[in-house]
Amino acid sequence: MDLNERTFELLGNRLSELEYMCGLNDTVSEKTDYVTLDLLDSSLGLSVQSVDENLELVTSAGMPDVETETENVTDTQEDSTFEFVRGLQNTNTRRKTESDLRKFNDYLTKNGEHRNPEEIPVYDLDMHLARFFMNAKKASGEDYEPDTLKSIQGSVNRYLAEKKLNINIITDKEFKHSRDVLLSKRKLLRQLGKGNREKRADPLTPEEIDLLYERNLLGTGDPKSLINVLYLNNTMHFGMRSRAEHVSLRWGDVQQKVTSTGEEYLEYRERSTKTRTGVTSESRSFAPKMFENRDNPRCPVLAYKEFARRRPEQMNNPESPFYLGVSRHPEKAWYVNQPMGKNTIGNIVKVMCEAGGIQGRKVNHSARKTAISSLVHAGVPPTIIQQLSGHKNVNSINNYSTASNEQQRHMSSILTNYSSSCSEPPVTEFDSSSSSLDKCSSALPSTSVVPSSNTDDIIHQTLTEISSYENQPIMKEHVFGNFRGANISGNVIFNFSSKQPKSLKRCRVIYSDSESD
Repeated sequence: MDLNERTFELLGNRLSELEYMCGLNDTVSEKTDYVTLDLLDSSLGLSVQSVDENLELVTSAGMPDVETETENVTDTQEDSTFEFVRGLQNTNTRRKTESDLRKFNDYLTKNGEHRNPEEIPVYDLDMHLARFFMNAKKASGEDYEPDTLKSIQGSVNRYLAEKKLNINIITDKEFKHSRDVLLSKRKLLRQLGKGNREKRADPLTPEEIDLLYERNLLGTGDPKSLINVLYLNNTMHFGMRSRAEHVSLRWGDVQQKVTSTGEEYLEYRERSTKTRTGVTSESRSFAPKMFENRDNPRCPVLAYKEFARRRPEQMNNPESPFYLGVSRHPEKAWYVNQPMGKNTIGNIVKVMCEAGGIQGRKVNHSARKTAISSLVHAGVPPTIIQQLSGHKNVNSINNYSTASNEQQRHMSSILTNYSSSCSEPPVTEFDSSSSSLDKCSSALPSTSVVPSSNTDDIIHQTLTEISSYENQPIMKEHVFGNFRGANISGNVIFNFSSKQPKSLKRCRVIYSDSESD
């Protein structure tokens, strides 16, 4: 007899009745089990053996392994969550980590180590890292740059963290030896001339920007030059930085507005950026803006309006990409209904400057560096620049506080003209170390009014000299302001000198057992 649904129903009902008759609540004793099965045997015509066999058949035929299925579901959910996090990580960082891990794994394999880094014990891993930092070379046989080795260390550390290992090769004391080897190798590479490769982007000078306009590489007369202008304006006025920010820029992120006085401007509402990824609620202090300049043909609002007029109508949706591909038939339409490629956006400044014959390392970051360095040289406070540039740390602005080409040229001229015939360089805007009081004193001769028998003549002479010098602006402000309205009588001595009093310092004796100097 097969166990069907009706049989199981009868079994369940009969078991419940027997449990109630025997006074059972939740469990059935071993003795009662046999009684129950005997009663079932007589009522249903089943033996204990047949019931067991049929139950076994049902279990083996299709009863799921609940514990195994639960584990599989949990593993699948964990994999999906890790993939979700990994998918939102910075693409360049993830690609860099994978590339550096391949270098380290190749080195391990060549040296007979076939385990993955996360499977290697701590002591052995520290020694493998130390040997790698000391001996690793490029495929061409050349040494790595010092910073490259440091970045590989960071990539290995990120990889181990992703594997949920509770170790940190950058800070843990167990990896001190590999860190010491890395430090020594970087010093050695510096001595060999490594690490001096020019990597920094050069800012665009005003003369270079004028040249690009003259050669129609910047302007509103054709689709390519207009895209170049928009990229330059967005980077400089909105503080945008990476290619990814420009690629993700949407048409609705830039809005045209008007002030209460009728002045037009463009306002930028940023999305996720390098320093503001959405992990925290931190945002810019203000929404960056670029204002119109009606009398200037290079007005940024004017360029934006021209771009809006040239865009295909179906690409004016707020979620449409900002940068569009340039049409091959500009006589019909300037732009196509497709976004501009990310590689094209990433090389806008480089291609433009190469076509214009601009020298130096000009890349997309040059536009951002032009904006920040221009504001620094114009005297804008770093805290204000930080709010536009989006830097988290105001000290990062100091990286852009380098002397411009014009300032370097002027300093070179000062040093070139410095000779025995000109014992002191001319005072320029760079002479910020000397105070205005020093300049005031240097304008006066070293004068000493020596008292004589005729006191009235001395006083008259002194007041005459004061009146001749106090008309100088600096003198009025810093020296003779304290003498105005005063009645001077008696023997008076005035000494004017540019020398500053020497500051006294306390000397301390430091005792040391070292025999070196």
